[in-house]
Amino acid sequence: MNQALLAKIGWRLHIKDEGLWAKIYKAKYLKGHSILDDFVIFRQDCSSTWRGVLHGAALLRKGMLWRIGDGGTVKFWKDNWVFDAPLNQNDSGVHICDPDSVISSFYRDGWWDMEKLRAALPEELVQRVISCPVGFNSGIQDAQIWKFSSNGIFSVKSAYNMVFEGSTCSDVAWTFLWKLRIPPKLHIFFWLVFQGKILSNEQRVRRQLSLDASCGSCHWPMESILHILRDCVKAKKVWNALLNSSQSARFFTMDFQPWLRVNLMSKIVWADGIPWNLVFVFTCWYIWKWRNHYVFHGDEELAFDSIQIITAAVKEWFKTSNVSFTKCAKVEAWFAWEPPPAGVFKLNVDGSRKVAFGHIGAGGVLRDVSGDWCSGFAVNLGKGQIIEAELWGLFFGLRMAVAKGFNNLIVEMDSAIAIQLVQQHDSLTWHPLASLVSSCWQLMQQLEKCSLHHIFREKNSVVDRLAAWSYNLDLGICVFDEAPSWIGTSLVDDLLGVSRPRLICVG
Repeated sequence: MNQALLAKIGWRLHIKDEGLWAKIYKAKYLKGHSILDDFVIFRQDCSSTWRGVLHGAALLRKGMLWRIGDGGTVKFWKDNWVFDAPLNQNDSGVHICDPDSVISSFYRDGWWDMEKLRAALPEELVQRVISCPVGFNSGIQDAQIWKFSSNGIFSVKSAYNMVFEGSTCSDVAWTFLWKLRIPPKLHIFFWLVFQGKILSNEQRVRRQLSLDASCGSCHWPMESILHILRDCVKAKKVWNALLNSSQSARFFTMDFQPWLRVNLMSKIVWADGIPWNLVFVFTCWYIWKWRNHYVFHGDEELAFDSIQIITAAVKEWFKTSNVSFTKCAKVEAWFAWEPPPAGVFKLNVDGSRKVAFGHIGAGGVLRDVSGDWCSGFAVNLGKGQIIEAELWGLFFGLRMAVAKGFNNLIVEMDSAIAIQLVQQHDSLTWHPLASLVSSCWQLMQQLEKCSLHHIFREKNSVVDRLAAWSYNLDLGICVFDEAPSWIGTSLVDDLLGVSRPRLICVG
């Protein structure tokens, strides 16, 4: 944890913090270099504080990855930008001609030089490279970002998780805990339970706070957390009063973590519409609370109305927090593609991903006020994530519109996240997708008028088919000056204003 906290100081130096402390460190120790440079090493005459900063920087370097902008800085073979290790360390049969070549030397005409890539890399690596969200003409500089967060910004939590990657206490597997609608103090309590941090006698002996690991209530030789919450005689008395006969057999035989997970994620309704997992968390909390009351005050017995206390607390929280496990009411609505106004062209784009293999592709179409096909494209993007496919679809669609001189444009896509990223392009300094988003924004600025709108997938069926068809292509783009015959039915449906159904939430 200390190293993760110290790494935060290194990150602030990396992003050029303007504080006086940072200016002193830069002038005295960095001398124009980055905290991430190999040049910055331990010196015998440095202060103990700077030694701590360097200790944190060692962890910071392990989590950094190059985000590619113009590609003029990053070494294609020597730097980490596609994987966690440089490409020259890959064992898949790479062919290195110039080990010092930069990434931009593999660009050609605003896209990758496919011939050069395939001469240097096996096909599997080529598919990963071309999906990388680079900024061919974005003007954004290459930058080192934190690879363990979705926004590219360092966080102590993600650094801590990186240090303990692969341990049985991974937070990733328990993110659902923070989504449960329970009191905040019970979120913290169960997180500590999961981490094994609450002070059972077993823990106290381990920390050399006690010599006796036995249970003070039933004298079981080892008072573990599971024993306190479930297996102690007093705890069993409470659970038996709350469980029905079908639950109790399995309830008392599961191991600790499966027991927590099964009950916290349970969809069973206990009584009066109250979910069982809510009863479970309150019961564990009160058993722990009563156990501590016994340890510190010597009360031998549980409260005589223990079940009433638990159920009253559960019902009060259920009522006041308006916890509802019923899904919102849905009604069927109908949606159809709508042509643009006179003098305006409409660009529809979409991305696609095959989950099983990770293949991504995109498609787009330009149409006029009559719904007639002006131009379209499909592009095979190798392997990547769906948000990358959506943004590449927008990029190629806008580039096509600019090239053909369609200056008054309405753009529609069914990815709300992609639209949000484009709208927030100014605030994405460290975001992994910033270069590609910036490229899209700059293309929009080249048009006289351009507006970006979110639509449902049912209004985007033509480009949905184009994106799905892209997997039939070789890597790269295929432009359709005329509508391909296999897309005819979807295009005719749009021309005729055929509506498609979708269930939407109401109320």
